[in-house]
Amino acid sequence: MTRTDPRVPGPCVPGVPPPPSQPPPPSAAERLHRALLRTYPAAFRAEYGEEMERFVRDRVGEARYGTGWIARARLCAHVLLDAARTAPREHGRALVSRVRGTPGTDDVPPGDHTRGDVMDMLLQDARFALRTLARRPVFATVAIATLALGIGATTAIFSVVNALLLRPLLLPEPDRVLMVWDATAAAPRGQVSYPDWLEWRAGARSFEALAIMRGQSVNLTGGDEPERLAGSFVSADFWPVLRAAPALGRGFSRAETELPTAEPVAVVSDGLWRRRFGGDPALLGRSLTLNGRAFTVVGIMPATAPLFGATDVWLPIPYYPNANGFDRGQGSMTVMGRLRAGATSARASAELGAIARREAERYPATNAGHGIMVEPLHETLVGDLRPVLLILLGAVALVLLIACANVANLQLAHAAARRREISVRAALGAGRARLVRQLLTESLILSALGGALGAALAHVAARALAGIVPLDTASFAPIAVDARVLGFAAAVSLLTGTLFGLVPAVHGSRADLGASLKRGTHRFVPGLGRVSARDVFVVAQVALSIVLLVGAGLLTRSLIRLRGADPGFDPRGVLTMEFRLPATKYADDARVADFFTRALAAIRAVPGVRGAALVRAVPLSGNAENLPYIVEGRPAARDAADAPAVHRNIVSPGYFRTMAIPLVAGRDFTDADGPTAPGVVVVNAELARREWPGQPAVGKRIRLGDGDAPWLTVVGVVGNAKHYALSDAPFTQGYIPYRQKPLIFTSIVVRAAGNPLALAGAVRGAIWQVDRDQPVWRVRTMEEVLAGSVEQQRVTTRLLGAFAALALLLAGVGVYGVMSYAVAQRAHEVGLRMALGAKRGQVLALVVRRGMALAAVAIVIGLATALAATGALASQLFGVSRLDPVTFGAVPAVLAV
Repeated sequence: MTRTDPRVPGPCVPGVPPPPSQPPPPSAAERLHRALLRTYPAAFRAEYGEEMERFVRDRVGEARYGTGWIARARLCAHVLLDAARTAPREHGRALVSRVRGTPGTDDVPPGDHTRGDVMDMLLQDARFALRTLARRPVFATVAIATLALGIGATTAIFSVVNALLLRPLLLPEPDRVLMVWDATAAAPRGQVSYPDWLEWRAGARSFEALAIMRGQSVNLTGGDEPERLAGSFVSADFWPVLRAAPALGRGFSRAETELPTAEPVAVVSDGLWRRRFGGDPALLGRSLTLNGRAFTVVGIMPATAPLFGATDVWLPIPYYPNANGFDRGQGSMTVMGRLRAGATSARASAELGAIARREAERYPATNAGHGIMVEPLHETLVGDLRPVLLILLGAVALVLLIACANVANLQLAHAAARRREISVRAALGAGRARLVRQLLTESLILSALGGALGAALAHVAARALAGIVPLDTASFAPIAVDARVLGFAAAVSLLTGTLFGLVPAVHGSRADLGASLKRGTHRFVPGLGRVSARDVFVVAQVALSIVLLVGAGLLTRSLIRLRGADPGFDPRGVLTMEFRLPATKYADDARVADFFTRALAAIRAVPGVRGAALVRAVPLSGNAENLPYIVEGRPAARDAADAPAVHRNIVSPGYFRTMAIPLVAGRDFTDADGPTAPGVVVVNAELARREWPGQPAVGKRIRLGDGDAPWLTVVGVVGNAKHYALSDAPFTQGYIPYRQKPLIFTSIVVRAAGNPLALAGAVRGAIWQVDRDQPVWRVRTMEEVLAGSVEQQRVTTRLLGAFAALALLLAGVGVYGVMSYAVAQRAHEVGLRMALGAKRGQVLALVVRRGMALAAVAIVIGLATALAATGALASQLFGVSRLDPVTFGAVPAVLAV
């Protein structure tokens, strides 16, 4: 029982015994309390004195005080301390009221309280709620822990969403930085050629700077060991676009980055400067040997260089070692611009579109069918991650709702256990609004404590997520629990406190003192055959759990299918590494081919090597080259954009055997396929099927590239191999021998007799026998390459699976709680049933039947919701339909059990 006015003193303990027919003589505590009442203002005594006396009288003999003289002394002390605390405060209130000439607070009608009165009432509610929760530590602990899990998981994922999607990039005015793509019907985000960029820069007035760039590794030599560096080849506009500047020295001038007057200068990163050169400022003005050429260092970037934060060195774009991209129609570079003040992306897009149309008219052979596509830099960087993050945020939101439903059920049980107390408070004059406010206060305190603990959990989880999310820390805000995330956690806590507290508060405030006193406590919830608010919450928990479990099940089956997909080669026991020859040292095809030939011979001589070969682009490595192709005897496409495309790879003899790619027809390359021999090509089964169905492909001729490319004779057909991703559908591939097309970038694949990584040092040493200045990098096994290609799917599946498991646990606890509570409340009825002859199995069936009925309703609702929700997962699935019957059948079976 509690006071009808928040200022009424006295302990707040439930339970009032029915009044006796003859009141007993007053106890010592009652006599003491009557005396202490005189210390209160007269108006206060007149209003609340009788109620306060009755309150103390009801405490006499209460179990928590015990019996005997100790109990009487304890109660007297309680009454004395209560009067000492509250009587002076009431005199102060009365004095203030007289000084202000306002009515006493006792005379203020409901709804006319002053701000101080409202705050006092809220504080009183909070203190009472804390005392109530302290008397029920198990309930409070379970509720707070449940909310902490839900709020913590939601806040942790929101910290990632905040860093990647909501916070601006760490650039000055990042909204003005745009990416510009060459757009065709087949490739809306195509790379750009150098001549196209020159046209755009000259004609687009909406940009204050428009830069072109291309990333590629760079060889640093001249020291004890050669080193591979991450390089970016850029125009002079690169730093103005980013509004960045070197910490020491300067950037590039326009003359230094444009043909034909480019000067060999370089800007190095802070990391390379400190790691390789000890942070010596004298590095400015010195020469570095990069790709076999001397470059003068003119600048050193700060440690927080925006974008391309992993770059070690920046070089002028004309020194890009591959000539591809400098001719019109050869798109291999990226363009980025900064809008002028007041310009819009729509205006910039219109200007560039007009330029692209003029180029298409002037150069139809290379530019017909090509347009432009403009998008914010932020969208380019996070586009692929956006759907995954939104899926995870939706998943944790479902977990939070399940946690809220669970706590709401606990609150309902808690309110039912306090029904007697609430009924007596109502009988003493407490209005329903007052009771609802008190119960909501308890819910909000629970949510506040759960939110505080959840924020602490989110802080730990955010640090873990920062290690698995692919994030350029120099460009994005860090994944952390910052002020915005804390605000989100606070808002979620407030929302959940209201959400899970409102229904129990309204339900629990329905007081009926007469029923309470006559029935006791065993019939204050619906029977086993009736629907209650607790049942609704349980159904909601299970239904939401089904949605999460179905999503996790679909992603898990998809990942299993993906990892079990046949890549078209055998990755076991294969070691791979990459290297790039400096064009200045290997200036012609003969020198390049000679290096490859001698390096292969040295590698094959290493003990433990069963086979070795060269390949320009290792499958699933991210490297690729697509070209249009023409089949002899077929008309060429009128528009280059409509021409069929083939993925071209350059390999050495023995590559298919080393990778265990099956030879379907014809032969492999041999050493006789040299520069003076007729041009040859090996195609994959998909290309043979498309172009020569029902015919032998061997002996046919095909041209890889534009009309100037030579005709190649098909000498073999091999199996289809995945190249971009394990989820690839079969696509066309063509292989040509490295001696007929030697390029300076390549990879080595080595099949080992034992552990492939054990051969890494020996293979590197074999390459250094041929050229001591040749760095080697990305040393890894093909199994690592294969695992890395599904890393994003694996992380997504694990996170969603963890959320689904948490949801299942919470739902299971909720089902157990509602059923155990229902049975406990019906214990009297169950006893009567068994006394009248009901068997144990019949009673058990009665309970199980009710649980299964709730589960059945939840399963129907959950499956219907999952059918609609799994549409968001369709793009993340491989080999599994979003309506997969196995998943939709297994999840309800698990929940039913």
